[in-house]
Amino acid sequence: MKNLFADLRHQMWNIGMLAAVALVVLPGKGFAQVGVGTTQPNELLHVHDGSILSTSKRMKPETNPYYDPSFPDSVEHKMKWFHDKGAFRSLGERTGNGGLDPQVIGSYSFASGFEVSAPGLGATALGLRTLSSGKASFASGENTIASGAYSFVHGVSATASGDNSVALGNMVSSDGKKGSFVFGDNTKSAVLKSNAENQLSMRFAGGYQLFSNDNQTVGMTLQAGGNSWQVLSDVNKKENFSPVDGEAFLKKIGATKLTSWNYKGQDPKIFRHYGPMAQDFFEAFGHDAYGTIGNDTTINQADFDGVNLIAIQALVKRTEQLRQRNDALRAEVASIKSQLALVRPRKSRTLLTKK
Repeated sequence: MKNLFADLRHQMWNIGMLAAVALVVLPGKGFAQVGVGTTQPNELLHVHDGSILSTSKRMKPETNPYYDPSFPDSVEHKMKWFHDKGAFRSLGERTGNGGLDPQVIGSYSFASGFEVSAPGLGATALGLRTLSSGKASFASGENTIASGAYSFVHGVSATASGDNSVALGNMVSSDGKKGSFVFGDNTKSAVLKSNAENQLSMRFAGGYQLFSNDNQTVGMTLQAGGNSWQVLSDVNKKENFSPVDGEAFLKKIGATKLTSWNYKGQDPKIFRHYGPMAQDFFEAFGHDAYGTIGNDTTINQADFDGVNLIAIQALVKRTEQLRQRNDALRAEVASIKSQLALVRPRKSRTLLTKK
């Protein structure tokens, strides 16, 4: 009973002190506003020049999302507003983990989840055991790290360690490469890493699909395990077929200017190429009976392949025609030889005898 009365006195004292700090009933208002550190509260609860802390009791170890019977640590839930840093924390963690220690609180940072940390300036960490230590970085998901300035990471076991880098998916890392983007699928066998700055790296074991129209009938694919793009070429998705003149294509190819060259601004010692100019290609093959094919600044690889196949087919026809003419000429020569053999006069032989 003595302890009970002591507890009641303590609780009443707390309530009295809170009311004594500042309890203002505004004229015309039907509710009270409480101010801590101010006599002029602007909200139901107004704390001036001070942090706000809310904690739970120690909870069972089983509430840990990574519960291990070998390490039965209790768990605590905590929420704190750090007024001196403009930072907020709402997290759960193992008792004694130190998630609210000032040294791991970045100014203007936000973190919410289980054992998340945002020590970076203006950083954000969400989820399970995520870390955003880079300036204005963002980390979400599970076991992710955003250590590069202005980096972004989401997924599982992913890292965005390069400044201005992005890592999305499972087991991917920008590996400290600035400006790199790395995307990964659900593969769990190996970590995909960027190996150059300002690089895009992707791993999708199920392949890739890129479409350029609403009905998904135009585009290209890279199938699982493939090493080259496949252009969608289903006859059922095409129309307005028009025949072509292979011989005319050969003449146009023969008249097309072909050179070696390099793009402006690139080192000609290591970035040289062979081929036509888009203007010449478009002038030669840019129109058919129905409309326009391509433009005068780019060359579509599918059209380039098509022109080559048309030319090859024309050469095949030429070759077949030449073979037939050659066979006919051979037969004609053989016939002439036979006829000559029949009409050729025989040379008489004079027998020389000894006198």
